[in-house]
Amino acid sequence: MARITAEEKEQKKNQYDALIFQIFTEEGWDAVTYDRLAKELGIGKSSLQRYYPSNLFFATALQGKVFPLAIQKLDLSSKSAFIQSWLTAYHDENDHVFHEVIRMLMANIMNHGGAPATKSAIGRLIALLAQTLGEDDAKDAVITALGHTIYSYIEQ
Repeated sequence: MARITAEEKEQKKNQYDALIFQIFTEEGWDAVTYDRLAKELGIGKSSLQRYYPSNLFFATALQGKVFPLAIQKLDLSSKSAFIQSWLTAYHDENDHVFHEVIRMLMANIMNHGGAPATKSAIGRLIALLAQTLGEDDAKDAVITALGHTIYSYIEQ
């Protein structure tokens, strides 16, 4: 088998990342699977595993792309406004992207103890919110919002 150049590898990774982003935004996190990607790309799952050693690594394709989509749904003006906007965005039946971003974060936290990308995203959110609320209230607001998210699973 011929080796590919670093440039070709990067082009393939960008192509795979674009498909992951497309599937994620159109159908959600659960639709992003090795089987689905391999079928749509016309490649074997083992080829994908060279780029994404586990399905946790699919989230790397979304880095820098979904945070801006999610953050635009949040009101950072006060703790209560933040929590309410989080809940509204999470339960918005007309736009599932925020819901899927949070589900992905929660899945990564619960299944992998908080991957670096997940910890980074939560840290960025707290830092952004801290500009208005201060560090302690920002952490508390995020913890409360995440708690509400977990509790919403109980109500389903």
